[in-house]
Amino acid sequence: MHVIAGPTGVGKSAAATALARITGAPIVVADRIQCFTDLATTSARAGEETVEVERSWLGDRTVADGDYPPEEAADALVRRLAELGERHRFVIVEGGSISLLRDFAERLPDLPYRLTVRLLHIPDREGYVVRLARRARRMLAPGGSQTSMLEELAALWESPDHRFFAASVNGLEAILEWCATYSVRVESLASYELSEAQLEKMAWMVAERHAEHGILQERIFSKVFDGIPSAVYGPA
Repeated sequence: MHVIAGPTGVGKSAAATALARITGAPIVVADRIQCFTDLATTSARAGEETVEVERSWLGDRTVADGDYPPEEAADALVRRLAELGERHRFVIVEGGSISLLRDFAERLPDLPYRLTVRLLHIPDREGYVVRLARRARRMLAPGGSQTSMLEELAALWESPDHRFFAASVNGLEAILEWCATYSVRVESLASYELSEAQLEKMAWMVAERHAEHGILQERIFSKVFDGIPSAVYGPA
């Protein structure tokens, strides 16, 4: 088993896909938020389907199901690895969920896997935020038939029961801050005519929150996987 972990937006999915193409191994996405199908764009799950690569998530949930506790997600990851292990000698785990991977790492001594890990790092802080802002801009207005982050948040906000969860999601809280700052009703985001300047401002706010979280991910993953052999497969 090979784990590819690292901060948001540093290329984990691309690295896992490249390795899967070389080895024929399946990919398991160790991310709790990506299990929520009504947050596909917000969680960056949308667009990850690749025909020639087998990629699976830990489940399909909606926000109405409630939060996905880390220990339950770790249980699902262990089960999924066992299922795939019956058909494959090599499995790739791609993830950036701090709580889930920390729980999973604590179980490793009791699991029958030979593990290597590749930790992806933030190459430079300034360029990192710029790249995250570009990604956020695409997520805010992706075009085509893909639902935008704004539409996903507006749909969640219609139910008061979902608002606390929405406000806890990395990225969405930055949009809520923007709405509060400029007195825009959250429910109106799906139809609100945003100018390019407004979209750029919002994208930078989302990027800054993602960058803060990414720095935390980088620091914690270095500790979580300390002592586990590292290996690099495919393009660096």
